[in-house]
Order: sequence, then C-alpha cells, then structure tokens
Amino acid sequence: MFPMKTIKNLWRYLKPFWWILILILGLTFAQVQLDLALPDYMSHIVTYGIQYGGIEDSTLEVVRKDTLDDMMLFMSEADKETVLASYTLVESGTQGVVDDQLIEFKEDVYLLNESYDENLASIEERPLVYVYSLYANGVDDIASLASNETMMASLEEQLNSSMSIQDGSLSTMAIMYVGDEYEAVGMAMDTLQTNYILHTGLTMLLIAALCGLTQVVSTYMATRLAARVAANVRHDVFKKVQSLATSDMDKFSLSSLITRTTNDVTQLQQLVQMMCRIILIAPMMGIVSITKVLRYPDLIWILGVSLACIIGIMIVALVVAMPKFTKIQALVDRLNKVMREFLDGLLVIRAFNSQKAEEKRFDDVNNEYRKTDLFVSRAMSLIMPFLMFIMNMTTVLVVWFGSKQVDINAISVGEIMAFIQYAMQVLMSFMIVAMIWVMIPRALVSVRRIFEVLDTKDAILDPKVPKDMPKRNGVLSFEDVSFAYPGADEPVLEHISFDIKPNETVAFIGSTGSGKSTIVKLILRLFDVTKGKITYNGTDIREYRQKDIRENIGYVPQKAVLFSGTIKSNVEFGRHIDDKTLNTAIDVSQSREIVEENALGLDAEIVQGGTNVSGGQRQRLSIARALAKDSNIYIFDDSFSALDYATDKKLRKALDIMTSAKKATVIIVAQRISTIRDADKIIVLDEGKIAGIGTHKDLLEKCQVYKEIALSQLSAEELANA
Repeated sequence: MFPMKTIKNLWRYLKPFWWILILILGLTFAQVQLDLALPDYMSHIVTYGIQYGGIEDSTLEVVRKDTLDDMMLFMSEADKETVLASYTLVESGTQGVVDDQLIEFKEDVYLLNESYDENLASIEERPLVYVYSLYANGVDDIASLASNETMMASLEEQLNSSMSIQDGSLSTMAIMYVGDEYEAVGMAMDTLQTNYILHTGLTMLLIAALCGLTQVVSTYMATRLAARVAANVRHDVFKKVQSLATSDMDKFSLSSLITRTTNDVTQLQQLVQMMCRIILIAPMMGIVSITKVLRYPDLIWILGVSLACIIGIMIVALVVAMPKFTKIQALVDRLNKVMREFLDGLLVIRAFNSQKAEEKRFDDVNNEYRKTDLFVSRAMSLIMPFLMFIMNMTTVLVVWFGSKQVDINAISVGEIMAFIQYAMQVLMSFMIVAMIWVMIPRALVSVRRIFEVLDTKDAILDPKVPKDMPKRNGVLSFEDVSFAYPGADEPVLEHISFDIKPNETVAFIGSTGSGKSTIVKLILRLFDVTKGKITYNGTDIREYRQKDIRENIGYVPQKAVLFSGTIKSNVEFGRHIDDKTLNTAIDVSQSREIVEENALGLDAEIVQGGTNVSGGQRQRLSIARALAKDSNIYIFDDSFSALDYATDKKLRKALDIMTSAKKATVIIVAQRISTIRDADKIIVLDEGKIAGIGTHKDLLEKCQVYKEIALSQLSAEELANA
C-alpha cells in the first residue's frame, strides 16, 4: 500500500512538523476514547436509569434490619461478619441521607459505611433474591425456618429450581429487589431515577463537548500541517523545475510539469490531511470498538461475518480502480497539453479555420477522460450501497439474536443498544479504511509523479569546489567543441573552435539548424559540451557556478518573453536598478517611444506574455531587460528580427557606444546580413561546422556559404557598396 520510498519521501516533508504530528495523534486518541465512552453511558441510562429506576448495582446502601436479618439466614458465618462490618445500625425515628435524599426512618435500618467490602454485592445478591422471592410467596417469618437446617437446605434447593436462577440474571433480579427495598425504607424512587438520568445525561453532554473540541483542534492542526507540507513541496517542485536541463523539461513536458505542480500537489495535500485524521482515527476507532464488543461473546460472530463481507468488497474495488487512477492522471496531462497548445496557437488555428479539427482533438481526449472517470465514479458509487446494506443487516441480526438474549436475562436492552453502536463504529472504521484503500492509490500516483521531478538528478551540475568568476572581462574560447543533444544520433556541432575577445562584437550566421542557438546554450551552460571545452579567462566554464556564469551574461532569447506587470518591472526583472541605468537601457533599446506613448510611462501595464504590445515592442523591451543588467557579455539570439531597418541601425549604434564604454563582449546571432555586417568578427556555420571566420568584406571574398546568404538578401550592387 505504502512503498518504502514513498514513505521516506513524505517523511522528508513531515519531519520538521513532528511535534504537530504527536499533538494530532494525542488529540485523535482522546477523541476516540471520548467518542466511544458515549454508548456505555447511553446503555446506563436505558438499563439503570429507565429499566432499574436509577440503581446501578445490587449493593444495598440502606436496608431494613428485618430484611438484612432474613438475608443473613442464607449466608455463611464469614459472609455475615463481612456484611455486619459494612453497615451501621440506625434506630427508627432517626433521619439519614441516602443518595442525596433526607429520609426519616420509621423502623430500624442499616446504613452502608463509606469503607465497605468490595465483594458486598456478590455476597448479598443471592440472599436478597431468596428473601424477596419468599416475601412474594407470602412467607413473612423466615427466621422460624432457620432452626431446621434440613428444611433450609430443601428451601434453597426449591428456590433455585423454581426460579432457574442463573449467574447472568441474578444481578438483574437483585437490582430490581434493591429498588423494592429502597421504596419500603421510604426513598422517593422517581427522584432517584430522575437524578441518575440527569447526572448521566450531563456527563454525556460534557464528553460530547470535549470530543467535539478535540476534533475541531485536531482537524485544524491537520489542515494547517497539510497546507504547509503542500506549500513546501510546491516550492521545491518550482525550484527544481528552474534547475532542470532542457532535456529533462522535454522528458516531462510543460503540461505535465504544470499538472504535477498544481493538481498532483493538491492530491498530496489531501493525502497528508487524510493521514493525519482519517487514517489515524479509523484504526484507533476500530481497535477500541472491537475491545468493547468483545464483552458480548454471544453476538460477536455477527460482526465477524460483516467485516469479512466489507474486506471482500474492499479488495475487489482496489483491483478494479487502481489501474484507472493512474490512467486518469495521465489523461489530465494530455488535457492540459491539448489545451495549452490550443491557447498558444489560437491565432494560427483561426487563420487556418482549424477550429473543428482542434475541437475533435480536444473531444477525443476529453471523452476518454470522461469515460475513465465515469467508470471509476460508478465503481465507487456501487461500494456505498453494498456497505450500507451490510450495516443495516448487521443491525437486524443484532436485534434478532440480541432479543433472544434479553429474553433469558443474559443481556439488557441498554447493552444491546451499546453493542449496536460499537458494531456500527467497527463497521464504519472498516468502511473508512475501505474508502482510504481506494483513495490512497490515486494520491500515491500523484506523490510518485511529484517525486519523479524532485528526484531527477540535475544534468548540469556545479563543481564541488567552484572557482570564483573573475570580475574583469576576459577571452571566451571554444576549443574543439562538439555537441549532440541527449538521445540524438548525430552531433549538432562538430570541432568548433574560436576566440572572442573583450570589447569585441562577434556575430554568428548560418542556415536554419546550423547550430547558432546551440552555441548560445552552451555558453549559458544550459547544456554541457559533449567533447572539447569552453573557457572564459582561461578556465573551463564547468569549473564556475552556473549562477555566476549567467550573472555575467545579459541574454536576449529568440522569442521575446514578457511577464505580467509593468514596463519597469519587466526591465528590472526582480533586480534593484537605479534610474540612470534603467533609462539608459530604455534609450539604447529604442524603447523610449513605448514608454512615452502611454500616460503611465514606465508603470504602463504589460499583460501575461506581453500580448498587449507588438512583436517589435516585445523584442525591444526584452533587449532593454538584458542591457539593464551589468554584464561583461551580452548575447542577442536573433533578437533584432522583428525590428525595422532604421530601428535596427539606431539600436546597434547605441549598443556599440554602450558596450565600448564598458569594454563588454557582444555576441549576435542573426539571419540578416544587415544586422551583422559591421561586426568585428563573423562566424559562419554550416551543418554544425565552421564554414568561415572573418569580417563581412573578407567573408564575401573567401566564404562561399556566406556569399550565398548575402546574395539571397542583398543585390550584387548593394554588396559592392557595402
């Protein structure tokens, strides 16, 4: 049910809150004890309060002298001494308090001492029943019979035979005769009964209130604990996703990672809450209830049959439902994936009038999810009627066979009622366990999916003893670098070697798929090289911390990404930037007009994804974000593609001035010759290899690949004038 690895993973997050778990355990135990005390009190009200008039046992607290004298005729000498030592003789006409009632005794009576013998009830029961049986048959002078031992022995034998007195019913008969004796003494039996019922009822109310209080507190603590654990897990998953390599992101898929961070963590939260409450309370309730019903051996077999039926249903439900729960989570991933692709590609879908095709694609997944969920729901819905039938049949059988036990005075009506409640508690506990048995597998699927992410080993690791990144800018070198993506058959880059010096602008150009963006990813250590090495200031970049490398680089990706917030928050991007640096980044990136055309200026709103600004504006603001960062290296991965020629030219001119002042390195990946023609060095890539390195003019003369790219974009006359 609980794999050890899953338990260890969960304990990792529960361990910091061990004291809360102990508190919940204590409160739950107290709740169970209080809850299961109520049926006994209810039984006492019915049996002793209603049936026996408020008398709990057969110990006589007050008894007439004549009655006790007659009773002692049927006792041994040792029992007589015990009885007389337990009572004090009070003469007639004296007042005394019995069960909070002030009584004036009209004849001599014996009052029970505070320190009476514990075995007094068992000593008095049989003699009391004998005496009152004789009284009922008109025998008043029992003492005269005592002189004849033979007659007394015969009388006892006749009483036992005629009344069929058994141990189970003897106490019941004795208690009833105690009431008769109290009434003869002069006690108000209605008052005695009312006081007993009120006292027991108030005790039940107090127990119920305490039980409710413990339940509220433990539920509150369990809810807070589950929420805190879920928050910690969600934070760790989010943090882990940030460190995942691109290959791992592809392995899990974006939609699956979203599901694991949201839906699966919610399932984990519910599991922790169930563990802290239901999973704790159900076994406790069941075990304690079983110890209670063991007091009724003649009826216990009914409960055994019911439990066997419940366990059978539970096993069948688990076998049927478990595989479907795993499938449901996978279908949730697929639904998220389809919906995400639909939203991301909405403009394309509308442009190609492919709404029907997308609807069909969504309906296929949605219908499969619906069918699977309906199957599980129907399977689960069938369990409850079966369980309720078993519970009702248990009650019927207990009443049927219990009534026969009541008929022979082997058990009281109150005890039957208590047994039914305890039996229901046992069955409810097993029903809860049955439901947990079905629900936990689904939660465990989510737990496994979460820890698949958390336990994924980072493909890109920091060194155990990292070197400090130099503050001054240095030479960035590729030394015979080759690289293949994980799982790929062929390398993307082969034997790449070049140097980029400080304050140098280097451009990469080549056909689609030639490896330009891959070089950028290797510099950022989003991937590690397969062969060769990349050095910065003469040190392999794998000897630096990833954080330090990326802190030293201002990066603008191919796809301009903006976040919900304002223009200012997007440029600052979580960093504190002074106004001078912020305005410089805005001006150099040619974003000033974006700021000025909005009345709110830098506080103008940017919606999620930056869809309320144009593609060129998104690109410029992305460039501003990179330029606002104090870096030694600036990388522009095809970041000028959405800019018009004039804006492109202004931006590059301002960029040259800014980077020259900082002696920063500029790396440009581009498709347009016009963007890179003024670069200090242009590196031409062709099918993952370097086809040429040089200036624009040199490459036109010496590199055929570069010349073909240039001719495809500019006329021969334009190239001649370049």
